[in-house]
Amino acid sequence: MVGPCPAFSADSDSRTSSGENFEKILAPLQTLHDDLVRIEAKLDSFANAKWEYKIIVPNVLGKSELDPYEPNLAPYGKEGWELITYSPDVGYILKRRVVSGSGK
Repeated sequence: MVGPCPAFSADSDSRTSSGENFEKILAPLQTLHDDLVRIEAKLDSFANAKWEYKIIVPNVLGKSELDPYEPNLAPYGKEGWELITYSPDVGYILKRRVVSGSGK
């Protein structure tokens, strides 16, 4: 026969012990819940992402800092820009995600 549940017993030591057991069981579940909430928020931000675009036209006459044959796009990468494509007619087309709250 199964005895009474220790959580409802009159013994205060067993209640404290039982409460600690519940905390041990619930703590990982709370952590998992918090992780899932963060993941859901990230997925939502990706699904509703807004982008800004930049077109960089290298100057073949040498009046621009950007060399048309060996461009240094690293500074743009450090600012979060990624190269989408290059067209000799248009130039370098870059994009980056607009961070919410930045007002961009």
